[in-house]
Order: sequence, then structure tokens, then C-alpha cells
Amino acid sequence: MKIKNLSKVWVYTPRPTKKDGETTIKWEYKRDYMLNVQQDINELDSNKAGLIDYDRIKVRIDYPIDISKNDGISLEELPVEGRYTTIPPKYRVISNPKIGKSTTFTCDIYHGE
Repeated sequence: MKIKNLSKVWVYTPRPTKKDGETTIKWEYKRDYMLNVQQDINELDSNKAGLIDYDRIKVRIDYPIDISKNDGISLEELPVEGRYTTIPPKYRVISNPKIGKSTTFTCDIYHGE
């Protein structure tokens, strides 16, 4: 991939914690990467009602990196205290298929749980 097509993204891992019977999610900062972020629009990316879902992005890379399903991806840096933030990243990884040497991470907007 050409360097001019890469964008800096920040990756966070959800860490649920229980306090007084209530579960809250803190997001642990993993690291930042330079990745190819695109919004692919096609019929296969439609929601249950059959409408095109514009809340989905695809992130591509040609080398192995440490991003797994349910990790959060932010296109801007979030304020981190220690290694954690309480602000959720905008996108959450829903799939990460590898085809050849390229990995495509499909991300949806994260609305909380």
C-alpha cells in the first residue's frame, strides 16, 4: 500500500470491570498504527432492513498487526490516564478476515452495550 493512502488510527482493548455489581468498560490503549481506512459501499454491507449502512468502515493492512475482534479503533487520539480511557472509541472491529497477505478489518460505529 502506498504511504499517502495510510491514516493514523489508535487501537484500544475493552476491559470490563465490576464494581458494586455494575459492569463498566474501560478501554486499554494498545498502540497506534498507520492503516488504510476506507468506506466501501456495496449491497453486501446493508443492514437488516436492506438499507446501505454508512456507519461501516474497512481498514486494510499488508503486514500482521495486533488487532482482534471487539477491539476499538479511533481515528483521533483519546485522552488516556495511565493506559486506560473511559471514553469509548468511535469504531469497534466486528471481523478481521485474512486474504493472502492482506487483512481487512470491518468496523461498525460503537454505540455502547
